[in-house]
Amino acid sequence: MRNESQVMFIRILFRRLCLPAMVVFMLGGASARAGLDEDRVVFAEVRAMLQSGQREKALAYMDALKDYPLLGYLRYLDLKDRLASASNEEISAFLRLIPDGFMADEVRRQVLRQAARQEDWSRYRTFDAPTLDSAEFQCQRLVARGLQSGPVSVLDEALALWADGKGWPDTCERLEDWLAASGRMNAERLWARIEQAMEDGRTAEARRLAARAGADSRIPLWQDARKAPARFLSRHKTVEGDRVLHLMLADAVKRLAREDAREARAVWQGLAARAVMAPQVRSEAEGGIATAAARQHLDEASDWFEAAPASGFDEEARAWRVRAALRQQRWDRVLAAIEAMSAREQSAEEWRYWRARAMDALGQRDDARRIWQDMARGISYYGLLAADRSGMGYGLSYVELPSDESVTDVALRSAMRRAREFHVQGLIAEARKEWQAALRDMDPPTQRAAAHLAARWGWMDRAAITMGKARNAGLEDLEVRFPLPWRDEVERFARAEAIDSGWMFGVMRRESAFMPDIGSSAGAQGLMQLMPATAKYVAKKTDLPPPERADLHDPETNMRLGSAYLRYVLDKFGDNQVLATAAYNAGPGRVKQWMPKGSSLPADIWVDTVPFTETREYCRAVLHYATIFEWRLYGEARPLSTRMPNVTGG
Repeated sequence: MRNESQVMFIRILFRRLCLPAMVVFMLGGASARAGLDEDRVVFAEVRAMLQSGQREKALAYMDALKDYPLLGYLRYLDLKDRLASASNEEISAFLRLIPDGFMADEVRRQVLRQAARQEDWSRYRTFDAPTLDSAEFQCQRLVARGLQSGPVSVLDEALALWADGKGWPDTCERLEDWLAASGRMNAERLWARIEQAMEDGRTAEARRLAARAGADSRIPLWQDARKAPARFLSRHKTVEGDRVLHLMLADAVKRLAREDAREARAVWQGLAARAVMAPQVRSEAEGGIATAAARQHLDEASDWFEAAPASGFDEEARAWRVRAALRQQRWDRVLAAIEAMSAREQSAEEWRYWRARAMDALGQRDDARRIWQDMARGISYYGLLAADRSGMGYGLSYVELPSDESVTDVALRSAMRRAREFHVQGLIAEARKEWQAALRDMDPPTQRAAAHLAARWGWMDRAAITMGKARNAGLEDLEVRFPLPWRDEVERFARAEAIDSGWMFGVMRRESAFMPDIGSSAGAQGLMQLMPATAKYVAKKTDLPPPERADLHDPETNMRLGSAYLRYVLDKFGDNQVLATAAYNAGPGRVKQWMPKGSSLPADIWVDTVPFTETREYCRAVLHYATIFEWRLYGEARPLSTRMPNVTGG
């Protein structure tokens, strides 16, 4: 009886030697498919050998897969656990085999981190690649270049990167030494960086940087201020202090404001240090208090923004200054707050829309209409709302498909062939990573061709996500960006729950982009990202058996329970789809807290003043997607504004 190795050897030998001579002649193109199928079987077997530690046995069969797209993955599995001891020659050979894609990036990351720790900067330069663009690799790249060409050659880039405030590894400390020696790391920049490090919770970095100013002993006090801001502020209310204490007080009052903005403002106004603070520090603190008040929907928030010096407002504070005025429908303040933003910020669709709303309310109707008409050329959330405001129709239509040649060209790329094979092999995480890496060097038209390729393969989540990237160039292939997988099931469950099929599709598109296997860091699962506890609650209410976590990755189970939960939140909020959408994301309890007190708000204002960024963006996306999906399903769509009745509080 032959053993497993002999059987595999005979199988490979027959295919490699006999098939080209015999079967190709007899079967033509069918033999290529037969060969690919055989490669897939052999790949799975060799991968299992590597995973079980049978390295020598696996290596004996790898060469037989020389034409298979995932041979490089087997080489990667063999190499990755031995990288610490692998020679430069072996690593270079692997990178020649797989010069692009996620495997090359992961190998480079490990090698570069090891080289940086060992201060082997020559090796670092050998394996560095611009595709690794995080702050960690950017700063290490500057160290390597500075040691080669001299520190002066990298000082400008180092200062710009350092001023960004993102965390650096210890291996980049030499850059800080060069900046300090050059005089570019002045006290103001140093403490701004320390302030950012404390805000981000990087206390070790803050302590190290403070030591450069001989003030590392003050960081523990700052930590105390962050842990117990009310107590810290009380202890220092009569102290004028210095710049460092002022930074701590500003940080503490902003943290206190997140819990209770009114208490924070009262404490702030009683601080002796407030009168002697630098305007920038005072502005940051008062902008932080006003931002917290706006998030808490306090009536005073807009007044507090107007009373604070705006010089230290960051982008978040400037945005919430507008939203605070929106919540009060103080249109003069809305317009003034938008005009106080940078030109880049004002150009965003959100602020263009609200600028026009303010102009319209203030009687500048022709100017408002011109802005809305320009925005209505697109079909974004704000584009659809602008079309409704200006009385224009939606520009929803199908466009000419990309050429077969362009799609074929993408399919022949090595990274795409690997992504396809990962998907066929059931290695979904690897397939998605390889696909994402493959997109990196594509221009939007090529990304569009890639989206159509994914659609042809039936890989709808990649099709939708990739088309979403390509749309930034104005390429709106709606049948690919908004596909209709499981259409029969969605319509069946939507009918059973008397909910809108387009809305259900919109939720699925936003929650999972049609990936049935995914789970979130919070524990939500499957197509409609149900929390296990929510799924069990809905199952109990609908007389269904309680699902296990794995059950939620079954599309039918997930859609059945998700549609029932949509019905539940819709009932809870009087059939108001805006509120039900927010509740699906953030929970009914929070949505009740965000309702206007004893008044009514236009729904577009309510959505854009939701305190949670995630929920605010979620509502816009789902309502927008629901409109597009309705058009995809039935050939016409109701105006988005009809989904958005006024929000009335209790």
